[in-house]
Amino acid sequence: MSRTYFSLVLLFLLVVEGSLLPNLLLNYTGSDQIVVPRFALIVIVLIGLYSGKQVGMLYGLAFGLIFDVVYTNYLGIYTFGFACLGYALAVPLKAVKESALWAVVLAIVAVFAFEYYQYGLFYVLGVTEMQGSTFFMDRLLPTLVLNSAFAILIVLPVRKLAAHVLEQARIRQR
Repeated sequence: MSRTYFSLVLLFLLVVEGSLLPNLLLNYTGSDQIVVPRFALIVIVLIGLYSGKQVGMLYGLAFGLIFDVVYTNYLGIYTFGFACLGYALAVPLKAVKESALWAVVLAIVAVFAFEYYQYGLFYVLGVTEMQGSTFFMDRLLPTLVLNSAFAILIVLPVRKLAAHVLEQARIRQR
């Protein structure tokens, strides 16, 4: 039962990212800026960091596939990106797990890497014709600012939720 908390949080973020937040952000950004919330990716990376590589990869696969089906015409872009980042950034070092600063840095690195990964694929496929400098200034920087603020706000609640889920798993195993 306690693992469903992760799924419910990610499902909530899926809805917020796709429907509510883009409409709210239109009032606060310039006409040429594109701000993309990557809240689910941040939570997947934090889940992987605090719960293990396999858990991060599984949540990345599941919710990446949901994102692909719901929001894109290309299956596999979000699935592969979320799963790889959920697995690769689940650093098993104790110092990294105990530091909120490192967790925020890893979340920001995940957003940065995923944005460039997605941009590169869409550029190669011909979906976008945006130049690299325009992408960097008008999309990447505003996206990093929004997602950095979210990562700072969410890192401690996700850490506590992951600790609760792991404690419940230990209780069930007794």
